[in-house]
Amino acid sequence: MDTRGLKFEKSEPRKKAKQRLRRREGRVIGDVRDEVSSRDSYCRLYYFDASTRVDIWRIFGPCGGRSEWAHMGEKKRAKTRGQSPEDRHDSEYSLMLCATHHREGVAAYDLNRMTIEALTENGCNGRLRFTRDGQIWEEPV
Repeated sequence: MDTRGLKFEKSEPRKKAKQRLRRREGRVIGDVRDEVSSRDSYCRLYYFDASTRVDIWRIFGPCGGRSEWAHMGEKKRAKTRGQSPEDRHDSEYSLMLCATHHREGVAAYDLNRMTIEALTENGCNGRLRFTRDGQIWEEPV
């Protein structure tokens, strides 16, 4: 069969498709991060009540560094690669932590030195329990 003269539709260039996906994910990330930042402020373990803050910091160490967006549990970013931005990023599965509590300190969440679990079906939009070396702190009602 002679295929000369037949026209095949070209697919979208990979670079253009990736840029389109990045822009879409950027919009989702911006919206969710703003929502989470408004809810949690600087760090979920930073309380303005000094006595509560002392109790928390006795277990997890003091806050430090810049505020960072953290993903919780099965929604950690490394576990959700390839999923749609709406599935990867949701305020129910993300929270703000300072750099120390997120990835650097003695109780760093990303280094598995601390666990975070939801106490309600609302995930991070509800109360959380933080655990380190058998010591537990639960957010007040």
